[in-house]
Amino acid sequence: MSTIDDINNYPDISFIDDLTLDQLMGEMVNDFTTKYEELTGESISLGKADPNRLILQAAALQIYQGFVNIDKAGKMNFLKYATGDYLENLCALKGITRSEGSYAVTTLRFTLSAAQTSVITIPAGTRATDGNENYFYTTEVAEVPAGELYVDVSAQSVSVGEEANDIEIGEIGTLVDYVAYVASVSNITKTQGGTGEEDDNSLKERFYLAPASYSVAGSEAAYEYWTKTCNASISDVKVVSPDPCVVQVYILVDGELPEDTILEEVEDFLADENIRPLTDQVSVHEPEVVEFNIGLTYYVASSNTSNVVTIQTAVAQEIENYITWQTGKIGRDINPNTLVQYIMAAGAKRVEISEPVFTVVGETAVAQLSTQAVTYGGLEDD
Repeated sequence: MSTIDDINNYPDISFIDDLTLDQLMGEMVNDFTTKYEELTGESISLGKADPNRLILQAAALQIYQGFVNIDKAGKMNFLKYATGDYLENLCALKGITRSEGSYAVTTLRFTLSAAQTSVITIPAGTRATDGNENYFYTTEVAEVPAGELYVDVSAQSVSVGEEANDIEIGEIGTLVDYVAYVASVSNITKTQGGTGEEDDNSLKERFYLAPASYSVAGSEAAYEYWTKTCNASISDVKVVSPDPCVVQVYILVDGELPEDTILEEVEDFLADENIRPLTDQVSVHEPEVVEFNIGLTYYVASSNTSNVVTIQTAVAQEIENYITWQTGKIGRDINPNTLVQYIMAAGAKRVEISEPVFTVVGETAVAQLSTQAVTYGGLEDD
């Protein structure tokens, strides 16, 4: 279960005792008829078109809106319900601010036209682009040693946001800033790590975990908090200690394996003496991969003939949802029963699965899809 699930599982509360608009309207009509009889000695019945009932209903709409605002104002003081600016003010109680976003990162390889007799310097800030308005610049000075042909250097996107993510290896190939003797540039890792402004769920999770960060005692929750604080694109964290004073942190970035640049960024961040206990030896890793295949045939009931195309589309989407669920958490066992649940929820009558089979995934491993073969078996009698 995720941290946000823990938060959402807290009891629901209402500052207006779950009052509904219909209940309020009924109470106002009853109060009116009771008071009318008290003052005049005569009973009155307000029909649906009675002007007095219509006036009461119009007033009830405005009064109920006030009740809704009262309920919202109360709930915004609690983590389960808080959103937007209210959530940010709640987080201020623990000194937490919303992340403005992070830059996509990659590793660029600068290749010379020929080996030189002296060192060739690649200045920090040297830019390259994929030709689609995604620009990256080197974050440190790099040098091509005499007699060598290339050097690899870390780089990050010029702009914050997700737009520069998922640029495949080799697609950043245009050098923007001239560097003598450099013939070409290319990214040797897929870009990742760029995020927009931190969303409410991520901010809630960090607020919930924040008390664990008050001490550098090295708790699992503390390392999880600081790791997610380092980069908002980190979607899952697993912290283990195989030996005394040895801490290994495993991460996923937006549900995918992290590139070396992200691993180095997190490891440097956790090395801060205000975060890491002096006795801890901290390292950051990508999870071990446990591959699985999907091989199945599904059938649709003949009573759903008119909806068969809609069901096929829904099944395809639910399979993608299952893959996201299965591969999005470190240590999650490969579970074919969950795949069946997803497909049946899409409207299939039954499913025959040959792959995957139930597989235990280690606590520092993650499931990754290898191949997928999905067949529609046709209509069957109910």
